[in-house]
Amino acid sequence: SMLQVEGEYTGADYTANVKAINASPVDGTGIYLASYLQSLTSKLSVGAELLYQSPMAEIQETSLSLAMRYQPSEDRVWAAQTQGSNMLTTSYWRKVSDKCEAGAELVMLNVPTQDRREASCSAGMKYEFAASTFRAMADNFGKVSVLLEERLAPGFSFIVSGEMDHFKGENKFGLGFNLES
Repeated sequence: SMLQVEGEYTGADYTANVKAINASPVDGTGIYLASYLQSLTSKLSVGAELLYQSPMAEIQETSLSLAMRYQPSEDRVWAAQTQGSNMLTTSYWRKVSDKCEAGAELVMLNVPTQDRREASCSAGMKYEFAASTFRAMADNFGKVSVLLEERLAPGFSFIVSGEMDHFKGENKFGLGFNLES
């Protein structure tokens, strides 16, 4: 069973949120979150989230995450986020035209205690045709994926997808139907 209690307050240019998941005040176990998001200007927002979790009374973990979002215009967004002190994610999205969008993401992981340093980079795009949507993505691990969704009727579409992993020499292909009500 699970219990989640949440409270949020939204001001003119900020939002504050507190959350408790499976919280037990008796022994202090559970997951507790507090977050705050502040718009500094109409184009720049920053935020922070504090996480405290205790699966058992003798085990406690805390983590602080920070985020930043910069939107210089309606057609582009820059974002950065830390997850604890070990992970940094940065991303960029741009609306190239009314029919085309593109984006890129860089994820860096640094865990000195495990002698682990990794990074991944991916770039993707989406193009809207009159009755279909084409999506493509590639990453630095040699993986290329594409998806074509053809809208056959309102609420009904046919999907073709494929993925090539050049480093592993694996390929995947899929067909599907999507029915919306």
